[in-house]
Amino acid sequence: MRAWVLAVAAVAAVGVVAGCNDDTAQGGGAASSSVTTSSAAAGGATTGTPVTTLPDRDAANVDARDFQQQEFYYFQSPTGNIMCAFTPAHTLGMGCQLEHASVVPAALPGCGTRPDRAVAVQIVEGTAKFLCTSQGIYVGPPLNGGSKGGGKVLEYGQTLIVRGTACTSTTAGVRCDSGGHGFLIAADQQQLF
Repeated sequence: MRAWVLAVAAVAAVGVVAGCNDDTAQGGGAASSSVTTSSAAAGGATTGTPVTTLPDRDAANVDARDFQQQEFYYFQSPTGNIMCAFTPAHTLGMGCQLEHASVVPAALPGCGTRPDRAVAVQIVEGTAKFLCTSQGIYVGPPLNGGSKGGGKVLEYGQTLIVRGTACTSTTAGVRCDSGGHGFLIAADQQQLF
């Protein structure tokens, strides 16, 4: 009888392990390995591009102090189209904005059709959302006497981590993550997760 009970327990354990999805196996009950959010569920997020986890804080490959201007941290993409800032969490949090957008999230109708509006995304207190701004709220002051703001360039493949939020510059855009929530922003796509 005891051997039979052990055999049933072993079969049940194999069934539980086989039934685990990727999220459970990775310990990510709330996090997902891909974005499949609809426009209504995520305020107009585009869908389809897989989202992978960013490196942990020990994997930052740039020194945040190199991007600091007074109490804020600013950076821009190598193309200069994406400008980002880490500001105090109680105000604007961490965010990025586009100089030019070829695709505008459904949550921001008309934002990209007006020259005085910019598509932006932000993370405030662990929640990511879209913004349509008429100001350079995430644009740093010009560096070295230049006329264009935006901060130092975060080169492709570089990860900057400030106050627990990690941002990585890729050829597909800038991806920022704070506690499993964040965004991907580029001229041709914007996603919240």
